[in-house]
Amino acid sequence: MSQGLSIANNLLANSVQLNLDRNQSQLQNVVTQLSSGLRINSAADDPSGNAISTNLQTQVDGFNQATQNVQNANNAAQVALGALTSTTQILQRIRSLAVEGASDINSNNDRLNLQTEVTQLLLEVNRIAQNTNFNGAPLLDGSHAGFQAQQTAFLTITANTALATNGAQATVNGVNFGFLAACAVGSSASFNTTTGGVQGTGGTGTQDGTISLQVVNTGVSIAVQETFINSATGQITVSSTLFAANGLIAGTGATGKSGFDNVKITLGNFTTADVGTTSYIKISQNVAALTNPNNPAFNFQSGAYEGDVIQVGIEATNTSTLRISNVNVAISAAGNPSLGAEDTIGQIDNALQRLLNQQAQLGAVVVRLNIDQDSDNVAATNLQAAESNIRDLNVGQATTEFTKLQILVQVGTSVLAQSNANAQSVLTLFR
Repeated sequence: MSQGLSIANNLLANSVQLNLDRNQSQLQNVVTQLSSGLRINSAADDPSGNAISTNLQTQVDGFNQATQNVQNANNAAQVALGALTSTTQILQRIRSLAVEGASDINSNNDRLNLQTEVTQLLLEVNRIAQNTNFNGAPLLDGSHAGFQAQQTAFLTITANTALATNGAQATVNGVNFGFLAACAVGSSASFNTTTGGVQGTGGTGTQDGTISLQVVNTGVSIAVQETFINSATGQITVSSTLFAANGLIAGTGATGKSGFDNVKITLGNFTTADVGTTSYIKISQNVAALTNPNNPAFNFQSGAYEGDVIQVGIEATNTSTLRISNVNVAISAAGNPSLGAEDTIGQIDNALQRLLNQQAQLGAVVVRLNIDQDSDNVAATNLQAAESNIRDLNVGQATTEFTKLQILVQVGTSVLAQSNANAQSVLTLFR
């Protein structure tokens, strides 16, 4: 139906105004997109796309922060490794002093002077353990030790003597009698306990210490004198029993009270030619597993999601936990003035091994952290690309749309002016 002239409603202008408003609204939206570089500036632009892209950006931010967390953890591990290296060098120096003190060319005063330096070095070990921290968090004092596995007692024949009459080192029933200590093994369940002191000195447990076996001439016979030094106390105990060639030093039971530290030793076939020779057996005590509920391990948030953590426990590295608090190169025993120095060598060797294990664990953690950091970076990059595909603006397409809308607005404005002029034509009817 045709529409005549109307002055009550300017229908042509209204129609033009409607389209002009639409185009201006779209133009404003495109201008906002072009100026921000984003296709989605609010949820109204694309409700589902906004939700998805926001979730993706949240994950990206999480992975980026996790990367920074991993870097901080890496830095802390490097600080700890540096301190452990310094402690290792100190223990190497103590070991060198012990080796020097083990030589009988040194007098008792010489050994006392060596021990003076050892004491100062031990204090430095404790200072490093107490003061090493990262951002205020202590690293080596055991505050973040976490669970520590049990350390089972073990023994090692650290120095043995080849017997003069058994140069061929023949074996009988699998036992080598060519050495003074033909065989040494931990005896009974008490070998893995630390209860009741040292077996052979009135207790039943196994403690850190060194057994010395020395061939002596009693004037009546040739026998082995067994001596034990307790590393923790420095106490020296000499067995009241002398042991004959091819004999057995029992580790437990009523007949084994002459033995020490629950160690059963089979002796070789020594003779007069072997008098003065000495063998050493180093014992390392059992250490029970520690849960350390009040000293939990470090938790490093290494990923973007809840519970995505790496746990790192760093045990204390002071002289007490390394079990070297009372090493003393100046302790001597009758017939063996270097017994304290020999024990110190073995005790420091055990402490060095613990430090090296700790460094290996921390080094492995650093490798893992580096891998985790790379994984976080890859995830953040891929998620950012996905978020960009949803939220970012296609500038070329938007520019084309912007040009089109500009033209439509300009044309609409011109047409609106013409439509308003058209309504005024009714005035000609009154002429």
